[in-house]
Amino acid sequence: MKLNHIAFSSGKSLFPIGEGGGETIAHDLLSGLFQHHIACDAFGVIQLSQSEILNRSLIEVETDLSISYDQVAMSTFTSQTVTFPSHVVYHYNIPYSTSLTTDDHFLRHLDRAIRSNSYDCMLFQAEKSPAIFRTAARAGLFPVFYLQNGLELRLFEDPSALPLILTNSTFYHDKILREHGLRSEVLYPAVHLNRYRVKENSHEFITMINPVLVKGIVPFLQMAIATPERKFLIVEGWGTSAEILDMIRKIPNVTYMPKQIDMRTVYDKTHILVVPSQWEEAFGRVITEAQVNGIPVLASAVGGIPEAVGDGGLLVEEIQDPEAWRQGLDRVEARYEELSALATAHAERFSVENAVQRFREIVESIAV
Repeated sequence: MKLNHIAFSSGKSLFPIGEGGGETIAHDLLSGLFQHHIACDAFGVIQLSQSEILNRSLIEVETDLSISYDQVAMSTFTSQTVTFPSHVVYHYNIPYSTSLTTDDHFLRHLDRAIRSNSYDCMLFQAEKSPAIFRTAARAGLFPVFYLQNGLELRLFEDPSALPLILTNSTFYHDKILREHGLRSEVLYPAVHLNRYRVKENSHEFITMINPVLVKGIVPFLQMAIATPERKFLIVEGWGTSAEILDMIRKIPNVTYMPKQIDMRTVYDKTHILVVPSQWEEAFGRVITEAQVNGIPVLASAVGGIPEAVGDGGLLVEEIQDPEAWRQGLDRVEARYEELSALATAHAERFSVENAVQRFREIVESIAV
């Protein structure tokens, strides 16, 4: 299969308003493919209440928004004709083409698009994957499922029917083979490394991104309390609950920063990145973003995180023990220059160029 034009969908809000790592991973892969002269069309979902947020976010990335919609005409009780918009589509280029529509029209819009274009394959992920898979199959489009975490497989009645599964770490490749008997191909997340490089770093903070329970906010705050001489930074990810915000405000050596589209505003003041995840993450993209700047990472030894960290940081086995994290900081400090150099080198493994080459090797080797 020669790749010239691909469709992508997750059935969720996409970049720049999608909040998860999956959306950012998809954005970097698609923009990388576009830069390598492969046309990409992305399809996602939006709530009408997000219109203003989307427009503001696009202004930040210097991109225009356009809106189209079908009009439906109806006759009122007095035979007056009224029209109202139906099937609203938000469209923008970042640089690949992106279309967002409301949830109730999403699958119909997707079906119409893939039947009116000559796509080579459908790349898809996230919660609506089974419905997207069926839509692509009915249209005769080759489906490529990009697994972001193992929970998504539970959505399928028969995941063995998926002809091609991509996993974003060797950990998940081995896990789904062991637990489900499913074979997959490893495609590490694509990262536009230059988008995260900073010119100068003040090395001011020990940083955590996305302060939620599963990401390890509790041991991180306990570590901050145990080391009042250090300064800590917490950066919003999916959204921060009122309870966690209240805890953060009570700790004097912790600073809170709202969600950032340009993450260089975080890495230009980060000395060590801490990733204290309490669940089996498939990878951990923020690790690579930090490491490209020579920032060592202290992270949980769970899931695919050790693959992301490599030699450019240290791992904590006792992930719920604040003392283990405090000692981990000391160990990173003791080897800082060495780990910094190793971090910079390790990050290059996850460049967009490597991911695009790998994606093409996998998909173009399939004869359909």
